[in-house]
Amino acid sequence: MKRDLISLADLGAPGVREILEESSRLERLRGTAAHPRPLAGLSVALLFDLPSTRSRLALEVAAVELGAHPIVITGEASQASRGEPIEDTARVLGRSVALVACRTPKHTRLTALAAACAAPVINALTRKSHPLQVLADLHAVRAARGRVDGLRYAWLGDCTNVARSWIEAAGLLGLDFTIASPAGYGPGAADLALSGGVTVTEDPHAAAANADVILTDTWVSMGFEDSAEGRHQALSPYRVTRELLAGAAPGVNVLHCLPAHRGEEIDADVLDGPGSLVWDAVAARLHTAKAVLAWAAAARVPAA
Repeated sequence: MKRDLISLADLGAPGVREILEESSRLERLRGTAAHPRPLAGLSVALLFDLPSTRSRLALEVAAVELGAHPIVITGEASQASRGEPIEDTARVLGRSVALVACRTPKHTRLTALAAACAAPVINALTRKSHPLQVLADLHAVRAARGRVDGLRYAWLGDCTNVARSWIEAAGLLGLDFTIASPAGYGPGAADLALSGGVTVTEDPHAAAANADVILTDTWVSMGFEDSAEGRHQALSPYRVTRELLAGAAPGVNVLHCLPAHRGEEIDADVLDGPGSLVWDAVAARLHTAKAVLAWAAAARVPAA
């Protein structure tokens, strides 16, 4: 049975912890002769229907360092831009490469790709979820704190795709997770069904109180540009500032999935401050991408 990673539920709690262990091992071995190359001789297709900096860098470098040949295909460079059904693209890919990672706005497009593709498919971002980002965030927290359990996490702002994957991670791992969003911007019932007991509030200061890790995201994600003015007005009380951090736990860490807008959802002195794990999480994207690619390749299905 092939291993798709559409959401963190595909890994389960043991799988998430195994990925974190493996990514830490691969980080330690990077640049040494002992670094494994389990994908040697294989090819990995990286489909990007949306712009990407960190996901593309992480996946492309990860494939190379694991021994594979990455093939980057952007939306406008494929027949999909001319209306080819994603299922037909999937059938071609499944007969050509060992693994596929896809970044696309529509989650249903990703699931259709996975259903029709003989090769394992990895979610490199949809508007519904972003599991690779959360694995990198968890790696960064674990490296800085020595653990991911027993900490208090608080998300401030819009319930974005990253927030939804964090809610899922909290449910799987039993994390103490609070999300503070204005009315109309919080998690829905389907999101909370995955949480196992996430706390929801509209009060950013209550969420941040005694938090060990505070997380946020841009207020205007791709595809929401038309509602930018209303979003800025609703979300401005949720900006991550030094004043807000004053109520958090001593040594609080901050995460942002990037790109960031300094002075909007987060202040510059917080993003670039001593408690920021943002750049550590960027580095972790490579290590966790390696662990995920290796995990998926372990059960790849040959093309029929």
